[in-house]
Amino acid sequence: MHEAHRNFRAVWPSLFATAMGLMAFLPVLPLYVKERFGFDDGDSLTCWASLIYGAAPFAAACAGPFWGALGDRVGKKPMAIRANLAIAATTALMPLAPTPMWLLVMRALQGLLAGYVAPAMALASQSVPRESHGRVIARLQVAMATGTFLGPQIGAEVSHWCGRESLFFVASGLSLFAALWLRLGAVETTAPPRHARFVVEFAAAARTLFAGRVFPALLLLVFVFRIGQNMLEPLLALFVRQLGPEPWLLQCSETPTLALDRTIAAAFGVLAVAQWFCTPMWGRLADRHGPLRCLALASLAIALLQLGMVLVGTTRQFLLLRCLTACFMAGSMTLAYAAVSKRVPDQHRTFAFALVQSCIQFGLAVGPVLGALVAASDGAEPELRRAFLASACLCALAGIGMIRLRRRSTASTA
Repeated sequence: MHEAHRNFRAVWPSLFATAMGLMAFLPVLPLYVKERFGFDDGDSLTCWASLIYGAAPFAAACAGPFWGALGDRVGKKPMAIRANLAIAATTALMPLAPTPMWLLVMRALQGLLAGYVAPAMALASQSVPRESHGRVIARLQVAMATGTFLGPQIGAEVSHWCGRESLFFVASGLSLFAALWLRLGAVETTAPPRHARFVVEFAAAARTLFAGRVFPALLLLVFVFRIGQNMLEPLLALFVRQLGPEPWLLQCSETPTLALDRTIAAAFGVLAVAQWFCTPMWGRLADRHGPLRCLALASLAIALLQLGMVLVGTTRQFLLLRCLTACFMAGSMTLAYAAVSKRVPDQHRTFAFALVQSCIQFGLAVGPVLGALVAASDGAEPELRRAFLASACLCALAGIGMIRLRRRSTASTA
């Protein structure tokens, strides 16, 4: 079997399993924090939920470049396996946290030791021609989208029957499976270079990647875009709680709590459904018209839709706008990776992907905290509509910056 096909068949299920496990508990993490630690004040709950949610991506963003450069040195397969084992171990410890601070520490440790996306994608694309990277990365995004769709659905049912604490053990088991699947299925026949010291290689790779203007500018714009895109993601459960569960789900659910969980699962599930249908399309558009142009279009469209969220009055209106937003969110990661993949040397691709992932993770970490600050109020409930407005402004700023960057770029591929 060709190396590229074998690695793809190993990486696809591993990304699917890990994403499904993480998304089993992440959508309802604010509700778990409220129930586990007994928060009554809305601002305190919003603050702690945002910090705990964002601790993992923040730590992952800090450690990502190190793991990426180490992956270029010791191999992508070992790094992907190590990351999944780290997720399995740290997630299993989270239900044991006695205070919100300890849960925050566990999430930070999870992010610090994780970083599974960049080495997995680099492993799957290492033997693929550059002109096909957009499509390969898009297909891998579909794997994560499938896990993103099934995770909240499984989480809603498991938490109803076994309690929310059991979701962490589900996530741990799925990450352990992902590590085992990679160990048995993936191959890496190209030996990474070991002739120089790691610190020297790290510095040389950084100098190479940041020598031009386009790559660092693109990282900054991706960061701004992801802040805007992710300001409300960890707080959507609280927004849905304010609007109330979807009526037809309330009718077919045994309890209002189960109906609320299923509504939250639907809000996150539409992202995955959109990725199934839209991510391959974004991959083809990236290969045909240039990923930076497409990423700018997605940023501006999400800005308009986030403005619409400010005006919604019912859960159904929110879900409809969420579906439209998901169609453009589906292409954001694929387009960012594709834009970078065509601009970096092969020997530094894992490092470059890790830098992109760090920007995405920093946005995921900073966005919720900024959203909580913008939404803070003196009442019992946070003003989340203000955060939607701020999100729209940041996405629009990123989109305009990408248009300007593309016009100024001298690269042959947009």
